[in-house]
Amino acid sequence: MTDTDLIPVDAPRHVVAIVNPASGSKKGQLVIERLREIRSPRISLYVTTPDFDFAAAIREGVANGADRILVGGGDGTLMEGVSGAQRALGKEMLPFAWIPVGTGNVVSGFLGIPHRLDQAVRLALGPGALRHIDLARVDDRCSVLRVSTGFEAEVAFNVTRADKDRLGLLAYGLSGLRSLRQTRPVEYLISLDGQPPIHVEGIMAFITATGALTWINGMSVINEAIQPDDGMLYAGVLRPLNPGRVLNSVTNLVAGSGFPPESIIYFSARKRIVIDSKTPQPTQIDGDPLGTTPIVADLMPRVLPIVVSRQRRRLPLHFEWFLQDHAAENSDED
Repeated sequence: MTDTDLIPVDAPRHVVAIVNPASGSKKGQLVIERLREIRSPRISLYVTTPDFDFAAAIREGVANGADRILVGGGDGTLMEGVSGAQRALGKEMLPFAWIPVGTGNVVSGFLGIPHRLDQAVRLALGPGALRHIDLARVDDRCSVLRVSTGFEAEVAFNVTRADKDRLGLLAYGLSGLRSLRQTRPVEYLISLDGQPPIHVEGIMAFITATGALTWINGMSVINEAIQPDDGMLYAGVLRPLNPGRVLNSVTNLVAGSGFPPESIIYFSARKRIVIDSKTPQPTQIDGDPLGTTPIVADLMPRVLPIVVSRQRRRLPLHFEWFLQDHAAENSDED
């Protein structure tokens, strides 16, 4: 990405804000309280429920003159908000802001969106820049993070709201370790842009339009060769983890350099990727259970104009953004 890829955007006059109150051990409730205190810009506030209709709320807000959409919550809430905005607005998408207060908040890591509430609210409601990022469409849902099958999908099925409230990121780690112990390699069939499928064995397969992000515990593991606005769709297969590869992977992660190259096999396409398996496997989309294989994902290039800082932040590597933000939060509490 270059500086010319960022388009300056003024502060909004009217924001339609959708907040998940349960996100991040009820941190979403803090966002609701903060937004209710703000008088300028005008805010039309919606609080999500289990059967909340994102598209209907966005249509109503836009009909009343909203010029920005704001979502407060985790990666799953962001996915639902983006999907609802696509259904409601299509190509007429408004600038989209995000206050990341979920359990993982992975997408904010590579976009440089702050995790601290005051900073995130200031960016979401103020001037900034638009970065038009790619999405992966699966049926009528738009993935900002990743669609996957394998042990990660098992984690998504097994982690409950109560687990996330009680343990935070650790809930994903514990569930991931349990699932990993029981995981056996699967033969995946990867089809790229309608070509005959490629057979690859692994313990997890995924599709992403924005980058190969996270593995366990919602930490940001970034393949720097993939950019969220490069107009490409990517698939990856995590190879079976023999003892040597486990040690190598853990060593690389602790050192801050991500998975070693031999751990994940990558593929790319310009329009569509299909992941299938001989026996149905559970699937997930941006942390939410999806169904079973096959996964059919279509690229939506540069369709989401998301609000980021005008001052470019260096792309955060691996755990760096997580450690910095949490250190700042802890200092605020002292």
